[in-house]
Amino acid sequence: MSRSAWKRAAVVLVAAAVVAGAAGCQDGDGGTEAAGASATAQPQTQSPEEAAKAVRAAYAKTTAAKSARVEMRLNVDSDKAPGGSTFTGVQAWGPAAADLKVFDSSYLADIPGAPVETRVVAADGATYVDLGAGLSAQTGAKRWLKVEAGGAAAGDELTLQLTGGLAAVNMDLPKELGLLAGSSTVKHVGPVKGGDVKAEVYEGEIPGAALVQVWIGADGYPVKTIVHTEADGGMTSLTTKYSDYGAKASFQAPPARDTVGLLDLLERLGQG
Repeated sequence: MSRSAWKRAAVVLVAAAVVAGAAGCQDGDGGTEAAGASATAQPQTQSPEEAAKAVRAAYAKTTAAKSARVEMRLNVDSDKAPGGSTFTGVQAWGPAAADLKVFDSSYLADIPGAPVETRVVAADGATYVDLGAGLSAQTGAKRWLKVEAGGAAAGDELTLQLTGGLAAVNMDLPKELGLLAGSSTVKHVGPVKGGDVKAEVYEGEIPGAALVQVWIGADGYPVKTIVHTEADGGMTSLTTKYSDYGAKASFQAPPARDTVGLLDLLERLGQG
């Protein structure tokens, strides 16, 4: 197992848990087109001031809720580490925490002996990836990979490529909404066209991201957002669907005796 393969997998998995991303729909999702695309029927859109007010109201609601159930899809389109992973579980903010199942991951598939599905836990300022029992010979019998926010590995070129710069602003859902509400580019795109979701779509640029789109439901809570980020010629898309605001989870860090740090693991691999 090469150092680069481990690093690609670990950093991408950790990025989705640390970066409390936005939920939305990828290209081809029929439920995300905003009404108004037709030249014959242009719906009334809100002014920038009204759009900012609606996003601020969603910010207040999500801040008070403190957590939600999420379904996330991370896609990385780059020459260095293309691929993707899906995450489901509970995510919290203030403080940031997560307990997520990981599956449909090209990064896990690239590691011989890695589990097909695994778990990511973010707690106490660090993120942990369950490596499973099949990799114990390479990890010193440590089951959990630990990556600390802002650690030595967080600033290198590959890490920045994989996270698309999102980690630099330590984004969570309320913070993302607050930045969008204060952006000079925030605008109301229109209502969702098609599908069962009743929502208004807002978008704009915020620091660290090329584009953020938010779908705000009739109850004032975001139901979807999408964050596109460009870095070093690559594109990272983090997509999440939100439900069950206020959902509870334990967010308990694994015992220290069962964890190995990313840099320690890479050193072990290099010696091997």
